[in-house]
Amino acid sequence: MKISLYRLAVTASLLLSLASCRKESEVFDFPNPNTRVSKTYSQQFETVWQGMDQGYVFWGRDTVDWDARYQQYQPIFAEFDTRPKRVSYAEYAAAWEGLFEGLLDHHLMGMFYSPYGKMAAYVNPGHNNYSHQSSAGFEREKQLEVLKKRSDLVRYIGCDPQDYGQVNIPGTYFALIKGRNAGELIAYFRFTNFYLNDIYRYRDAIPNSVSAQAALRAFYGPRYWEGAMDEASYINNDSVVGIIMDLRGNGGGSTGDLQPFIASLTQGQNTVGYTRVKDGFGRLDYSPWSEYNIPCPSRHILKEKPIVVLADINSVSCAELATMLIKNLPNGTFIGERTYGAIGALMPNSSTAHDIFYSGCMGDYDFFEYGASIYEYKDFFPYYIYTSTYHMVDINHNDVEGVGVQPDHEVLFNYNRLVNEKKDLPVENAIYYIKYGKYIGG
Repeated sequence: MKISLYRLAVTASLLLSLASCRKESEVFDFPNPNTRVSKTYSQQFETVWQGMDQGYVFWGRDTVDWDARYQQYQPIFAEFDTRPKRVSYAEYAAAWEGLFEGLLDHHLMGMFYSPYGKMAAYVNPGHNNYSHQSSAGFEREKQLEVLKKRSDLVRYIGCDPQDYGQVNIPGTYFALIKGRNAGELIAYFRFTNFYLNDIYRYRDAIPNSVSAQAALRAFYGPRYWEGAMDEASYINNDSVVGIIMDLRGNGGGSTGDLQPFIASLTQGQNTVGYTRVKDGFGRLDYSPWSEYNIPCPSRHILKEKPIVVLADINSVSCAELATMLIKNLPNGTFIGERTYGAIGALMPNSSTAHDIFYSGCMGDYDFFEYGASIYEYKDFFPYYIYTSTYHMVDINHNDVEGVGVQPDHEVLFNYNRLVNEKKDLPVENAIYYIKYGKYIGG
């Protein structure tokens, strides 16, 4: 039976959705999985299964039979309790992997610890069906090598990713490429993840952040983080006839980056899609769908200039939202591969997420942050599950979780053409499309 609820508006990053509140007297039979302490394999399993049962946001669409999983795996963990010191890592990991196998949420990551075996099992059930054999970093390196050797390249500024203590500064890359006619330019901008705000936030503390800002300033102008475009920046320069936003291999990050990112390309309010959250302990207790909008200042106008976004299977999370944003624009086009399919937004800290949303991160956040070593001599079984808080669909109400954003023009990654023939096919298609309004294919 669905529990009586009243609405509570909650804002997380830029995502605004409706959550719920309930009377304490109504929830005594629903232990919070964040605060329950487990001291056996069975207790750990029961806590994890219940937390997912009441808090997983995709039960309305996921095809996994969660009740059948309970019947299959509860006896396995119960049997572990009969031989606590002889459970191998392979058995322990296989049990958790089997429980979570095939779940839709591509953000989902689980960590589970046994003090008896002093072992931690890790689960990430998200899969895709045409991952690249090479890494995203290797591909970016080769793609930029090809870009820098173009005969029609006018200008290039690049700074690779940097680590400064606990701060990871994204790599940023800017280029100008000759257009179809004399005096015309195509502006190219790329960054490795959505932590551009950290470049701005730590600009005075990180010595090498100056070079990281160079590409941002060239593309957006000196006041880039305010979203204030200057005439000196190339994005609004009259000589620029088209924009290429390259999000290939972009691993996502903070949704706080989305507003300045899309504000540079459009005007007014931009609807990405629709979101809903869990608003009760029942599997199908959901809030109504709410628009997910990115408001932008009206003074930013690119008018009819074509904007091409490049993305691939290694474009994840916030990179997928940005791809959806550009694809939704009347002058936007998406060239490349479908994205990874991890769209649902996240709450970072388990101490609040499950209490507020009935979904999201669950378990011991310290375990996630510090790893199994801090529990080496403890006698309890901590766990942490990092899962989506929001279920998101695109502007046409199509599901994208586990599917990814589909390109307007598909150009698959081609290792031979890139590495051996020095041809970056998505970039070639983007340039040709801006020049002539059509594609050249793969």
